[in-house]
Amino acid sequence: MDILMVTGGRLDIDFLREICSCDKYNYIIGVDKGNDSLEKLMIEPDMAVGDFDSIDKGLSERYRRLKSSIVLNPVKDYTDTHIAMEKAIELKPDSITIVGATGGRLDHLLGNLDILIHAVRAGVPAYILDECNRIRLIDKSCVIKRSEQYGRYVSLLPYTERVNGISLRGFAYNLEAASIIKGETIGISNEIREEEGFVSIEEGYLMVMETKD
Repeated sequence: MDILMVTGGRLDIDFLREICSCDKYNYIIGVDKGNDSLEKLMIEPDMAVGDFDSIDKGLSERYRRLKSSIVLNPVKDYTDTHIAMEKAIELKPDSITIVGATGGRLDHLLGNLDILIHAVRAGVPAYILDECNRIRLIDKSCVIKRSEQYGRYVSLLPYTERVNGISLRGFAYNLEAASIIKGETIGISNEIREEEGFVSIEEGYLMVMETKD
């Protein structure tokens, strides 16, 4: 099962239409305001999560009555997207992709980047996707096929204070057992030069971003 989570950040409806029309995702979770975007495409999610306080009133009332909805108290410790991620992980999917997680409020963006760690710890590949970025968090390794990469550039940023044992193969700038400390920008704007780019680390968590202008 490949899960698509649609949350409430800035989201171009044509981009969402393109994502939803591909054959990859077979389970959709609408997260609070993200359900407004799904409604515009006449798509009912397999699961709706949220306090539904920021969506159309009529839609809010309808989702509150659905058996597939998880209705949250507006007074809560975690964001709707955080709770939706936990529900997605419980389904033991092959992957989770989140759209609508960027744009708008920076506090929500940073929080959405942080919740990727829950998927990593559960062993589930998870991505944040928008028109210019595909972002993942790794604690071991990943392979990016040049023919399938999301943009020209691959940038690496430490999520933990320090990431050790970083090795890169197939890139314009390769590394062997290097370390990057949080605050350094040495990993920005690398490029894949071979058929595949290999990224591996020995210690820490590393943000891997495929980006395009």
